[in-house]
Amino acid sequence: METMMADYDKTTVSVLNKKFYEEVEDIIANIFPRKMAELDKLAKNELFMLSRDAEVKKASRASIIFAQPLKSDGPPPAKRRKNSESMENGNEVETSRTIIRVKQNTVVNEVTSIIHPEIREASEYFGKIKMWIQLQVPKIEDGNNFGVSIQEDTISEVGGYFEYLRSAFDECYRYHGTRGKIASKVMKYPSLDDYAQYLCEVDCKQFQLIRILTNELKMIYSCVYDILNKNSEKIKQPRSQTSINL
Repeated sequence: METMMADYDKTTVSVLNKKFYEEVEDIIANIFPRKMAELDKLAKNELFMLSRDAEVKKASRASIIFAQPLKSDGPPPAKRRKNSESMENGNEVETSRTIIRVKQNTVVNEVTSIIHPEIREASEYFGKIKMWIQLQVPKIEDGNNFGVSIQEDTISEVGGYFEYLRSAFDECYRYHGTRGKIASKVMKYPSLDDYAQYLCEVDCKQFQLIRILTNELKMIYSCVYDILNKNSEKIKQPRSQTSINL
């Protein structure tokens, strides 16, 4: 009974591995070239042009929502706080510097919503490729390990790109946390223009990061595709057939 179960388990694992190998080989042969073309087109899209920097700044300023000014028709109270921006012909304009909300930057959100799925997709592919190579690493033996070293180097290379993309993905989320903290300062100190400028600079930095990441993602696909194709033979069969027979 145990032998039958062991044979069944081996057969199941063998079938699953075969399907997984076919899936990864399809990713490398067909999906990678398509993604490289799509990302090249995306990087050249007007949404990611450097000229949009001014648009990002405009959207940053527009994200700060001020309360509607209220004019006082009657005589001003004796102890009302004076504000240089709230005086008009002897009557005060109230709440002119009261910020009621800081919205998200629409331009940054637009490009982020496009690149986020691309990062997730690439991370999934690279994770599968790492596993695909790892499953083909033979047992440790003395000698004839050149092919194995190529496998290990490729796993390390792909793993490095995988970690980079994960870090980039996290950075996109950290941007919202950083911006939220600055926005709270903008609302608390509406008269300090430096906080509003800081908010603008953070938005511009994030937009540039997304632009760079779009180009880098295309190059990462290209590098991994090149490495896998150049070392395909050694990755799939790290040791020669003669050595295996011996």
